[in-house]
Amino acid sequence: MGDSRSTLVHDVRNQLSGMLMLISLLEKVELPREIHVRLSASAVGLRTVLTEPDLASGTHHDLDAVLDAFLEVLTDVEITQLPEELVPLRADVVDRISMTSELWTSLTQL
Repeated sequence: MGDSRSTLVHDVRNQLSGMLMLISLLEKVELPREIHVRLSASAVGLRTVLTEPDLASGTHHDLDAVLDAFLEVLTDVEITQLPEELVPLRADVVDRISMTSELWTSLTQL
């Protein structure tokens, strides 16, 4: 059981890191101020979970709420607002959000 928990922690951290990389790229794009504020808030929430030293026992984090808020921001970022090279990255991160939520559920139920 310890190995599966370690694998899940590693997988969750990888997904969160990918999301934070997209946020870093989006912060450089000219977007409405309100979206930048929400992106920053999402980054703080994701970093809080990512930097948790004992993520395996991180049931005190509401990662689903953080992911839902981030997904709302990504939904509000219209594809036409993004440089062409960021459109597929945005789509990839949207897929990562649901995958990460499933991983988190598995981790917190072990």
